[in-house]
Amino acid sequence: MLGARRASAQDQKRFDNVTLRVGVFGGGWKDAIQSFVGSKLEARGVKIEYVPGNPADNFAKIVAARGAAVPIDVMEISPAERIAMTRNGFLEDLPEAHIPNLKKTSVSITEGKAVAYHMVQNGIVYRADRFEADKLPLPKTLMDLQNSVYANKLAFPDVVNPQHWPAVTLLALANGGSESNPEPGFAAAKKMRPLYYYSAAVELAQKMSLGDIVAAPWHAGMALRLANAGQKMGMIHPTLGDKRGEIEFNYLGIVKGTKNAEAAAAFINQFLDTESQVNFAKPMGVAPVNIEARRQLASDPVISKFMLLSEEDLAKTYTMDWNKVNVEKWRASWLRTING
Repeated sequence: MLGARRASAQDQKRFDNVTLRVGVFGGGWKDAIQSFVGSKLEARGVKIEYVPGNPADNFAKIVAARGAAVPIDVMEISPAERIAMTRNGFLEDLPEAHIPNLKKTSVSITEGKAVAYHMVQNGIVYRADRFEADKLPLPKTLMDLQNSVYANKLAFPDVVNPQHWPAVTLLALANGGSESNPEPGFAAAKKMRPLYYYSAAVELAQKMSLGDIVAAPWHAGMALRLANAGQKMGMIHPTLGDKRGEIEFNYLGIVKGTKNAEAAAAFINQFLDTESQVNFAKPMGVAPVNIEARRQLASDPVISKFMLLSEEDLAKTYTMDWNKVNVEKWRASWLRTING
């Protein structure tokens, strides 16, 4: 009972006259965060100012401000930025006592500095109606996309897109490579003969809606969003040996030097809340880390069509080992391969 009272007190503490600057992806993503997370904090007195941008851009803003007041208090962090920010001292230790909802999740604080708040499920997104009309075979692995029937009908993620890294990793592993040796994956991607290498999700969504692209290594969230927009979509969680599906985690972390660490922890705690996780996942197409939220979504016929939600299925997925990734070397080698 004492623990429950502490959690309740943490959930209800007010933060009047506190301005919390939150680094987030922009657009509809930011709007969903405000609707299902930010509004809850505002009801407790917090004034939230969003700093839109991808994690790399927001990290650059923090680096540029080093030695001065930090421009962001708490932010969304991708795997590559998590490693860089942790190793270079840009993140505070997370105060676990102020994040009681962490106990409702299947994750733990990573290296004391960041916590995963959702899973991105990567695989092959495809136009189901085009596959049926053109009698295209359904691929089971990313390597299957080298079949000539898909040539110039595919898009492959460029190195600036988050889906690039897991797609290349799966291809590399299928060809004797790894996260530390991605070159076999680069060569395999080039052999697919994609129509183009995509950077922006918006552009790919348009091309897929028009039928210029019928399949791409992408993530389940985009299949869900296009399906919600009226497209007939499918999602394949590719196999690799005894694994099926690939998931990556995005993180939340508190920026070193913030004067609003407790309010930042309250923001993280709210994002891990069951209701917030369910409501955010439905429009944005990410899988919750909150266990009860996943159970609730498993009964949703639309969500469950595209995502892996059971503990059994998730246990069989692959996740990249980002500690093996040399980001700069990877980027340079990719550009040489694709432009060569």
